[in-house]
Amino acid sequence: MRQDPALALLDAIASRFASGLPQDASVAHYIRSTHGDLPPQRLEALVADGDDPQGASLAELLLFPGEDTARALEPALAAAALDDAGVAALAANLGQRVIRATAILPDGTRLAVPVSADAAARFVSRLGPQRTLPAAAAACVAERFGDDAALALAVAARRTGPVPWTPGAASLARAVASRLPADAPDAQETLHYVVRFLGGLAQDTLPLPALIARRSRLAAQLRRARQQEQAMKASNFETLAMTGARLPYLHAPDIARELALADAAILAATGRPAPDTTGSCLDMGVVADMDGLLAALDDQAD
Repeated sequence: MRQDPALALLDAIASRFASGLPQDASVAHYIRSTHGDLPPQRLEALVADGDDPQGASLAELLLFPGEDTARALEPALAAAALDDAGVAALAANLGQRVIRATAILPDGTRLAVPVSADAAARFVSRLGPQRTLPAAAAACVAERFGDDAALALAVAARRTGPVPWTPGAASLARAVASRLPADAPDAQETLHYVVRFLGGLAQDTLPLPALIARRSRLAAQLRRARQQEQAMKASNFETLAMTGARLPYLHAPDIARELALADAAILAATGRPAPDTTGSCLDMGVVADMDGLLAALDDQAD
C-alpha cells in the first residue's frame, strides 16, 4: 500500500533529524568566532540551555535546513504538496514526534540539539512546503536541462519563489523553461532569476508585464549608472555632492547582469526581445493565460 505523502514527509524529516543535519563552513566559522574552541560536550551543553541566549541562537542556527537537507527532502515535499492545514499538521506532528536532532559539523563532529515544538514548527516553515515548483515547469526543466537542474530550481523556489503560485506565475515559469535555449550558458541562472522575480510580486500582479516593466527600470538604471561613472571620472564625489548632484548607489555590473537575465527571460517567454523604449499601448484583446498572450503576440507579428 502506498504511504500517505504527508506521513512520508514527516518520516523523511524525522529520519533526517536522526541521521544528521549537515552544517556548512559558515556555521563552523560562526561557532569558532563566537565560542572559540569549545569541545563538543560544552557546545551540546550550551545549546541544551534554553535560558542562555547564545545557546538558543546556536540551536536556531543548527536547526536551519541547509542545502543538503533541502535537496534530500525535496522529493517528499513535492509529493506532499501541502496546503495551510497540511503545514500546520506537519509542524504539530513533528513537534510531538521528535525531541532532538543531530547536527553534523564540517569536520564530522556530531552535536545533539534539542527540538522543541516551536523549533519543529520553525524548521517546517523554513522548508517552504507551500512553495512547490509547479509540476509542469519542474517536468520541463528536468526534460530539457536534467534532473539535477530541476532539483536545484525546486529547492530555490522553496526559498525565494511565490506562495502560492498563481496560474500566471506558473504559466510564465513554464513558458521560459520550455523556450530557453538548452545550450545557453546562463539558462539555469535565468530560470532561478524568474523564480526569484515571481516571488517578489504581489498576488494580483500580472507577471509578464511586471517583468517587462522591471526590465525597463533596469535599462534606465544602467544608463544612469554609466553616466554616473563618467561623471566620477571627470570629477570626484565631494565636488559633485557640493554642486547638488545626487549619487545613489548604482553598481553597473550588477544591474547589467540582472538586465541580461531579464532580457533572456522575456525573449524566451515572448519569442522577441523587449524594446528599450518608452511604453506604448497595443490592444491585443483579452487573454486568460500565457498561451493566450503568446498567441496574441504572434497575431500582432503577422
